[in-house]
Amino acid sequence: MSESDFRRFLRRHFTAVDLLKIILSLASGYGVALLVEDTRVAVGVLALSLLAASGAFALDRLRVATEDEITSALRATKEQVHADLNAINDQVSGHLGRMRRQLDRHVDLVHAGVRFVPDSQGEEEGDGTGYNVATEAVRKAKHRIYVVGDYSPPEGEGATLLDPPDNRSEYLDAIEECLITRLSQNGWARTTLSYHRLIQRPPEIYAEIAQRSVNGVELSREDMDGDLQAFGHLDRVMEIAGRAGANHRIDIQMRLIPFLPNCPSILLVDDEELQFTIPTRIDQPGDRFALLGLHGVMVMEDRASGSQLCDHFDSLFSRLKTKSLPIVKVLS
Repeated sequence: MSESDFRRFLRRHFTAVDLLKIILSLASGYGVALLVEDTRVAVGVLALSLLAASGAFALDRLRVATEDEITSALRATKEQVHADLNAINDQVSGHLGRMRRQLDRHVDLVHAGVRFVPDSQGEEEGDGTGYNVATEAVRKAKHRIYVVGDYSPPEGEGATLLDPPDNRSEYLDAIEECLITRLSQNGWARTTLSYHRLIQRPPEIYAEIAQRSVNGVELSREDMDGDLQAFGHLDRVMEIAGRAGANHRIDIQMRLIPFLPNCPSILLVDDEELQFTIPTRIDQPGDRFALLGLHGVMVMEDRASGSQLCDHFDSLFSRLKTKSLPIVKVLS
């Protein structure tokens, strides 16, 4: 043991009270030795030693009490510091929670990615490019494809879709392929793929259909005059629905609704994407009625898991369905 270690040991374990005890022990021994030679001096020394010893032991008890008090005080301080740290931690957590909620609100301000895809990329009007983005969207669908179809009245009653672009046909074919693929999957289906379409018809045609369709619409080719491409799609989709039965892999609802003024065609896919078609007129010299064309498609990506855009349009579809007639059969 070094000299410094020895000094630290003495300071820690040997106090002034301990020194006093040693001196009193020597004085008591000296007093006992004096009893033989001088009784009065010896008695005085012993009496003084006894009084001093009493004081020393009192101081020693005080020291023990002081150490206990210090230990208790340290324990209390430690507990208080721990409580204060917990309180600070709660305050910090609460502040971080508020900051996170504020950040989420700010993120919601840019919750959608928006882009416009023009239909014509070249010199030709209506080359069908706008339908390509719809085709890409439906091919990725997992649980929902909701559509408000194009409004295509019969020839002579407005802008007519007489010669739809091939890309529109590919878009309709892609929906059918998605339904067939889901229907052919083996094993238990975790999710149902719902395909709901609202077909807009002129008010007078809708009224005539509603009058004869008490138990559901049996749709004829004449009912879809002006958009026979969509009629063929409905025929094939209803055939797929008949094959599906009640296996819950697919849910098909084809419905008729009267013309919705100023309503674009709407495509809603899952909780992720919303598309609006922007129609246009294709005027030809000498034509009394213009043809119906596609100016482009407004594509919106919901980056808030559907809560900011898709859920609202899901509610819109639910309300429109209450104004529609279900198609139960297609008379091909």
